[in-house]
Amino acid sequence: MSMDNHKTSTSLRIGISIAMIIMMLGLAIFLNIFTTYAITNQMKVLSDLNIPITQGISHIYTIQQMQYQSFDDTTIYQKIDNSKNYEFSKSQFESYSNQFDYQIKKINELTNSYLNYGLDYDTNKELSSIIANLNEIESIHSQYVQKATQILESQSDDNLKDSVTMQTALETKQNQLNLKISMLDGGIQNLTDALENKADESKQKSVTLQAVIIISAGIISLALGYFLNLINKDLVQEVIRKTKSLQKANRKLERINVLKDDFINIASHELKSPLHPIYGFVELAQNGDIGMEEALAGISKQARQLEEVANRILDIGRIDNGILQLSYEKFNLSDLLLEIASSYRSNEKIKIETNVEKGIEVEADRVRVGQVIHNLINNALKFTEAGIIQVITQQDLEKNLIEVTISDSGSGIHPDILPKLFNKFATRGPKTESWKGNGLGLYLCRGIINAHGGHIFAYNNKESGATIKFTIPIMRHLNARELHQKILN
Repeated sequence: MSMDNHKTSTSLRIGISIAMIIMMLGLAIFLNIFTTYAITNQMKVLSDLNIPITQGISHIYTIQQMQYQSFDDTTIYQKIDNSKNYEFSKSQFESYSNQFDYQIKKINELTNSYLNYGLDYDTNKELSSIIANLNEIESIHSQYVQKATQILESQSDDNLKDSVTMQTALETKQNQLNLKISMLDGGIQNLTDALENKADESKQKSVTLQAVIIISAGIISLALGYFLNLINKDLVQEVIRKTKSLQKANRKLERINVLKDDFINIASHELKSPLHPIYGFVELAQNGDIGMEEALAGISKQARQLEEVANRILDIGRIDNGILQLSYEKFNLSDLLLEIASSYRSNEKIKIETNVEKGIEVEADRVRVGQVIHNLINNALKFTEAGIIQVITQQDLEKNLIEVTISDSGSGIHPDILPKLFNKFATRGPKTESWKGNGLGLYLCRGIINAHGGHIFAYNNKESGATIKFTIPIMRHLNARELHQKILN
């Protein structure tokens, strides 16, 4: 009888233990779901509110700068009595004013809609601060528009003294607007921090409660610990696998995002240079300052430059994505070097000398190699005010490599720039802080040489100037990437 009671008691205890474990695990799951929901809700607010407001602030700042520029244009056209452009600039100024008011109203409505969203005190406080800043910006902008209108009217009445005073007041309002927009951007950052802190706090509470529940369940279910431990190990392994998978996907997304940002930056940086002269030729032709043929010739030249820029941007995109294609052919590298060097006219200050071995036959992409040589000679000319530029070749038949050296006697490479010379946007002289070039030519050179399985590097000469060398295989290597790694090692 006592044995039966013992079995019954043991079974009851096991049953109670299992029931408590299930209940605690259920509670842990409930807390996890609840916390996940709370964090997801906060992240949704962060995404749905923070991103549109940040974009709106960026639009507000851009519109304000464009409005200020259109005001400057209007006053200039008014002074030179160009009524057509004056009216056009004035209408642009008014259009920007309406766009500014619309963006302020849009952000205000979006921010107000979240005040009654059930958010915590700190978040609502930051939202209220943003709304107050928006109202101040709207008020200052209204005063700015009034001052600008008064200035235009005073200049039309030739009231120069009042115009200067009002111009000073207008600049003050412009500075106030910039300051307030900057403060508004800081308020958005505070809002982001408040939401992220709240999410972290929720996570911490969830982790603490779940830890207490799991420890309690472990104490109660000591007899079942072995089996739970096996299950836990399997779960840990699954979490590790999933985490690695997510980390890999996240790294891929980050790389894609960086490539996208780089492409946008490069495109905006590169395409502006040829477009401005085109607009200039059109305007000069419209005003009758130059003839139609001269304008068309200038536009045609800039259009070709624009095409080169577009091709360069596409090449950089291919390099970044590892899909740069090469058209291999056998050609005489010696002839190519001499042909390119002779295409540059020497002058009294700069002389191009060649020391090229005859009859160097290579199997490579002739167009791409020529592109590299052009870029390196152009780079040497850019940083050499007077002196000699040397083009030298050296074969290593045993290693199946040809080395091309381009050396100048110019200003050399800035020590801060030398380690990252072949990165994007990294060209600057050693005695000036002004940038020379677009910083993409050497990056493109490295991509082309690496694709051939070669190597490119640079160093400063002892006396003056700098030297850039690159190597490529004489005969095509089946695995260019493998060869490039061997050269580096």
